[in-house]
Amino acid sequence: MFKLQARYIVERSDGDLWLKVLDESNENRRFLIEQVVSTALPESRNPEQVSTTVKAFMTKGLQSELIELLEKIVLQNSAFSNNANLQNLLILTAMKAARSKVKDFINRLDNFDGPAVAEKAVEHGMVDEAFEIYKKFNKKVEAIKVLLQHVPEGGLQRASDYASKIDEAAVWSELGHAQLTAGHVADAINSYLKASDSSNYILVMEQAKGAAAFGELVKFLLMVRKKHKDSKVDTELVYAYASTAQMSALEDFIGGSHQANLQACGDRLLEEGLYEAARVLFQHIPNFGRLASTLLKLKEFQQAVDAARKANNPRVWKEVLFACVDVKEFRLAQLAGLSIIVNADDLDEVSEYYQKRGHYDELLSLLDSGIGLERAHMGIFTELGALYARYRPEKLLEHLKLFSTRINIPRLIRVCQEQQHWKELTFLYIVYDEYDNAATTSMLHAPDAWEHIQFKDVCVKVSNTEIYYRALGFYLSEHPDLIVDLMGVLTPRLDHARVVDQFKRANQLALIKDYLLGVQKANILE
Repeated sequence: MFKLQARYIVERSDGDLWLKVLDESNENRRFLIEQVVSTALPESRNPEQVSTTVKAFMTKGLQSELIELLEKIVLQNSAFSNNANLQNLLILTAMKAARSKVKDFINRLDNFDGPAVAEKAVEHGMVDEAFEIYKKFNKKVEAIKVLLQHVPEGGLQRASDYASKIDEAAVWSELGHAQLTAGHVADAINSYLKASDSSNYILVMEQAKGAAAFGELVKFLLMVRKKHKDSKVDTELVYAYASTAQMSALEDFIGGSHQANLQACGDRLLEEGLYEAARVLFQHIPNFGRLASTLLKLKEFQQAVDAARKANNPRVWKEVLFACVDVKEFRLAQLAGLSIIVNADDLDEVSEYYQKRGHYDELLSLLDSGIGLERAHMGIFTELGALYARYRPEKLLEHLKLFSTRINIPRLIRVCQEQQHWKELTFLYIVYDEYDNAATTSMLHAPDAWEHIQFKDVCVKVSNTEIYYRALGFYLSEHPDLIVDLMGVLTPRLDHARVVDQFKRANQLALIKDYLLGVQKANILE
C-alpha cells in the first residue's frame, strides 16, 4: 500500500501534499519515506518530480533521509546520476548531517561544482575535504592555499610536500609567500627560486637581512636582476656577496655593469666590521678617505698612510695619526702628523692627544720636524717652545733665541711664568720690549735671571724711574762691587739728591765715591 502511495505522491508533484504527508503528525510517515527513497523516486524519469520531492525533504529538514534519497538517485546510475545540482546537494547535505561520507562522495562524484563546494567545505571546517576537492578539479593554487591558510599545525610542511609533488611555479610562489610571512626566509627564497618569482623581492631583501640568509639571497638576487633594473637589488647583492665572503664574485660583479651604490654599501660594511669587503669597494670607487679608515681597522697602518696621502684630507690624516699613536707606530704617526700640524686649527688637538698619552719625546720630534716645513706657521714654533718649557727646559732658551721672530711671545711668557723659567722669561720680556718687567724679573729671581751686562742694557730702557732706585738697592744688597758700573750708565737719569739720601740712609756713601765725584759739578745741596 505504501509503495503505491509513494508513487502517487511522487507523480503528483504537489508541494502542499508533500508537506502534509511528511508532517510529523503522520504516524505512517516513516513507512512512506522508505518507499519514496527505495522505489518511487528512483523509478522516476521526470526532473520536476525529483525536484519537488527533494525540496519537500529539505523543507521538512529531513537531512538524513535526503542523503539516503540522493544516494539512490545519484550514485546508482539513475537518469539523474550526472545532475550537477543533485551532486552538489548531496555533498553539501552530507557536510551538515553525515560528515563521514563527504570524502567518499567527493571521490565518487565528478560533476559537482568543485570550487563552490570546496568553499563550503572550508566554511564547515572540513579542510582536508576541501583540499581533496581542489586537487580533484586541478585547482592546484587553491589547494595549497587551503593548507597554508586553514591548517595551523603542520600545514606549511604539508604544503611544502605538495609543492614538491606538483612542482609548478604558481604553487611554489604561494608557498614562498607563506614561508616568508612565517619568517622561514631561506625556505621562502628557495621556493621563489623554483617559481622564478621575483615579485616580492623588496620584502625578501628586508627579511633576509634580519635572518642573515645571505647565501640564499645571492641566488635570489641574481634571478631578480634578470627581471628588474633596480639599484637596491644590485646594492643588496654586493652586500650579500660581502657577507658570504665571496670576494672573487664581488670583484667580478663590481667590475662589470651594475647600478649598485658602492659608497653606501661600503659604509655599511665598514660599520658592521666586514673590513676586507669594504676595502675592495673603497679601492674600486675609489674613496681613499674611507679606504684609510678601513685599512686602520685591518691594522695595515702603512697602507692607511698611503691612502690618507691620496685623500689629502685633514680629517683622514687625524684619524690615521691617532690610530698610529694608539699602537705606538710613531714613525707612521709622524708622517701623518706633518700633514696635520701645518693647519693651525688642528695643532692643539694633535698636541693634546700625544700629551694625554705621555708621548712627549715623540711629540717633540714631530714638531721639531714640523718647523722645517715650507708651510710651518707661528703655532708650530710656539707650541714647540711651550713643550720645551714643560718637558725639555734645557732646550728652551736656545729655541727662543733662534725663533724669537716666529713665536707667539705673549703665550710663551705665560708658559714660562707657569713653569718658573725666569731666565727665559726675562729674555722674552726683552724681546717683547717690556723692559720694566724684564728688570723686575731679573731682580726678583736673580739666581736664575740676573746677568750684569744684560741688566745694564735693560735698565736704561725702562719707563718706570722707580726701577732705577730699586736696582740700586738690589746692587747694594747683592752686587756692591758692580754698583758703580751700573750707576755709570744710569747717571744721566738719576735724581742725584735722592741717590745721596738713599745711600746715606744705608751708611754706604763711601761705596759710591766715584759717582759722587762724577756728579760734583752739579753742586747739589742737601
